[in-house]
Amino acid sequence: MVAEVLEDKKRPNEDPCDVDNSKRTRRGKRKPRLRRYKNKDIDETSPLGVLQLEIKDLLEKHDLTKEDVVNDMSAILNDPELLEQYNNRIVSDVKVFALTSNGDSLAIIPSVEPEKKQVALIPFGLPDDVVTIKVHKSHPMYVEADLLSIEKSSAMRNNELINCRYFGKCSGCQFQNIDYQQQLAIKKQTIINAYDHFAPKLVSHKLLPEILPTQESPLTYNYRTKLTPHFYIPNKKTGKDLPCPPNLGIASKGRPTWRKSDFGPEGTNIDIEECNIGTKIINQGLANERRRFNTEYVKYSKGATFLLREDTKVLQEDTVLGEGSVDENGQVSKIEVELEDNTKLVKTCVTKTRQIVQEYINGYIFEFSAGEFFQNNNSILPIVIDYVRSNLPLSEDQPNYLVDAYCGSGLFSITCSSNVSKVIGVEISADSIRFAKRNAEKNNIKNANFIVGKAEEIFASIDTPNNQTSVILDPPRKGCDDVFLNQLSDYNPAKIVYISCNVHSQARDIEWFINNTANGNQYYVESIKGFDFFPQTHHVETVAVLSLKERK
Repeated sequence: MVAEVLEDKKRPNEDPCDVDNSKRTRRGKRKPRLRRYKNKDIDETSPLGVLQLEIKDLLEKHDLTKEDVVNDMSAILNDPELLEQYNNRIVSDVKVFALTSNGDSLAIIPSVEPEKKQVALIPFGLPDDVVTIKVHKSHPMYVEADLLSIEKSSAMRNNELINCRYFGKCSGCQFQNIDYQQQLAIKKQTIINAYDHFAPKLVSHKLLPEILPTQESPLTYNYRTKLTPHFYIPNKKTGKDLPCPPNLGIASKGRPTWRKSDFGPEGTNIDIEECNIGTKIINQGLANERRRFNTEYVKYSKGATFLLREDTKVLQEDTVLGEGSVDENGQVSKIEVELEDNTKLVKTCVTKTRQIVQEYINGYIFEFSAGEFFQNNNSILPIVIDYVRSNLPLSEDQPNYLVDAYCGSGLFSITCSSNVSKVIGVEISADSIRFAKRNAEKNNIKNANFIVGKAEEIFASIDTPNNQTSVILDPPRKGCDDVFLNQLSDYNPAKIVYISCNVHSQARDIEWFINNTANGNQYYVESIKGFDFFPQTHHVETVAVLSLKERK
């Protein structure tokens, strides 16, 4: 899969149409330099890679080919008049046909070229909307557009559900105007589409089970335990040069007033005072950081990203709640809560990436660096853990073992330890292993061992019998590489539980594992289920369970 990107190097925030692309000849005359696009390899399972597959699906449904919609980027970039026609036009009576897995919508519009069409990518559109849009950027296979107005609303659209004053401007949420059960259905369809795209052999041979309903989140707002607001400072300036604080918030999206030609010193993001999907203490931390930033922005020489991370400590049983919740400046600095089991917690907001924070999950305490990865929705995490644990037992009369690859700070190793005789957590990061060992000790887990493993020999130190061992995979978004999948196949465990934050790479990996590794054809896909870690957004996480056919 290739995408085409502009070859010319530009200064940040410059419109590529405004760059002087000429050079002087020996006689002093300027000779125009043609702009060219070059191909760049991209991961098929990245948002851009998936978008190109979704565009292909749309074209097939409407009996169109690539040639019917492709844009001549060389001609567009090198003809100012043509560029203006393409990138600054309003199109009315546009019917939206589909949603992308990234939460945007797709439509087909007339092209500037006679008898040709274009695919338009429109944020905040919904299927069956009829809208007016403004095209502002062209790509080889599609154009980006902003939603100006809605002439006819989709039956899916319910603006009374919107719970945030920034929705429609902020890039953080896509689905606040959609009923929550419909959001879950959309995410199930995302999973179905991912396996259609990246596991076509398994689909065509009917080797996949029916996708299970997406598990809802107990909290649909105020669930997110980490936010990273940011700000920009224009080139060749510092904070001292600005007449007022720059916007501190999230990337803006969806309105033409935020195109590059309209950007002010605040940059490309929207200023936010609160985030309704963030937890209460995260929002309090945001308020506190904004107060500090409003006086200290003059100290910055360039833009920066702030970290807001929830930290949870368990209090003594006899602690009286409600005391000492404000700092010396009278600002709320911590929130105390009592759980249904009478456990008392105090929550604070941490802003330093290297600071060690705690989370309290299912009765377990976890420590990790604030800037490191940890799941961001604690309300659904116990449900996911219980689901994973329920898929681990292999036998009632023999010892069961667990290998947790990509174990991180030990979340699944520790929470699943009571279901097996022995756990081995493996990571290539020595820092993560140190935290995993610390967390096992803190939770009094005696049957877990954590080791630093090399990527090329991740299973070399595993000494458990493979026919009595389950393996948990929880890789980063890019998924697993072929080297790892071949090692997994050679180890040949009895069961594999694959947890993924990118269902597209998960589908690709499972297809490749079953069809291309030495022992892959010994497995069948037992179940696939989505979990809604991020309500109001397009994101969905999935758990796929693979078992040996002989155990079927």
